[in-house]
Amino acid sequence: MEALNSKERKFAEENHGLIYSFLNYYRLTEAEHYDICAIAYLQAVKEWHRKPELRDKYKFSTIAFKKMESAKIKKYYADRLRDSYILFSLNDLNAEGNEYLGQIADQRDAIREIEDQQNIEDLLNEVMPALTERQRKHLMRMVKGETPVEIMRGGHTAITEFWKDRERIKKAVSAVFVRGGGY
Repeated sequence: MEALNSKERKFAEENHGLIYSFLNYYRLTEAEHYDICAIAYLQAVKEWHRKPELRDKYKFSTIAFKKMESAKIKKYYADRLRDSYILFSLNDLNAEGNEYLGQIADQRDAIREIEDQQNIEDLLNEVMPALTERQRKHLMRMVKGETPVEIMRGGHTAITEFWKDRERIKKAVSAVFVRGGGY
């Protein structure tokens, strides 16, 4: 997605409340849908400014709501598709003739939990030197289970910077696995 120019950015800031109006109208949770709606909203801002024929025909709120609604529908179908692939019975038999349920580790297994924690700590010790301070904070917040929106808000990070950091973190982690480190 191409960056907004200063006029588009100012317009987007002035009308930012439309995202929350949309979320409230459809009773969508901010944590799950804000990112999707924000990207669709920014696309609507660009389209509104770059296609004068739209300004003569429609209000900006109409264009923005249609873009966000389309994004919401695409997410819904993507989630359904993903969920349909995940769905199977834990009582089904695998190739060895054992039930899948027997392969799931007991969550109360303290030894396994300690081993997993140690593996994560080893991985972090190898990855951290390759990251900037902001990327380290970002990674630690991801490990704690924070959502992308929470990470961006807490670190006062722009969406583009957030995704650049995320890609850099992925590359650093991949490099550790290629070298044979981590778990």
